[in-house]
Amino acid sequence: ANKDKISIGRLEVQGIAAFILNSEGHYEAINRNYCNYFLSSESVALFAENLPNKPSYIIGQIVHMEHKVVRAAIPFGEEVVTSDPLDGADISKLPVIGRSTCIGREPTGSICNPYNLPIGSEYFVVTVAMLPDPIQSS
Repeated sequence: ANKDKISIGRLEVQGIAAFILNSEGHYEAINRNYCNYFLSSESVALFAENLPNKPSYIIGQIVHMEHKVVRAAIPFGEEVVTSDPLDGADISKLPVIGRSTCIGREPTGSICNPYNLPIGSEYFVVTVAMLPDPIQSS
């Protein structure tokens, strides 16, 4: 990846990416060919600590990309029937998103759906580092 240019095609580790704040309050990558690249909460926190206002866009160097898949949520309060390793787990101690309970610990994905994507959608959570001379919106 060319370190002097923002990638708007395929995003790769070490590349530079731009993320804009969408209507749901998430930073989504500006990308010509692929969708569903979102800025990690750790990256958002890093920029929030170093800028006076919440920026409308963030530019950073990609240091990590995590592939995830949206899985169906189990409605809160319903009985869980699963052959998952969590079978028999106390679901009251699992995180609750809205009216759904998140169950699943696989490294490549979770049934939690923080970006309200359709079930089965693939997405990436991207972690970026600040550039030496960051260009940010005011």
